[in-house]
Amino acid sequence: MNANEPDRREQLARRRELLVQRSGQLRREVVEQLQVVEPALMWADRLQDAWRWLRANPLAVAGAALTVAVWRPRRSLALALKVWSAWRLLRRARSVGSASLRLL
Repeated sequence: MNANEPDRREQLARRRELLVQRSGQLRREVVEQLQVVEPALMWADRLQDAWRWLRANPLAVAGAALTVAVWRPRRSLALALKVWSAWRLLRRARSVGSASLRLL
């Protein structure tokens, strides 16, 4: 056994203790900071749940769309055109984005 070994063990134990304390402090800080964004995360969870429901129930979505189309045909057509335009714009943006990433 080396004479310096007990000192080294004490240093390592002290260092470990400091690291554990620091880790606890950082965890508390993260929890405090996440409380600020918690409402946004809750809304994101709700949107994700709604998206899952919509994907699981396509007939309900189609039925609602058909009901609105029969009830308000002009508004439905205008909305359909806006959605279609937004979809085309999104496709273009994706293709431009992927093309620019290939250049990098």
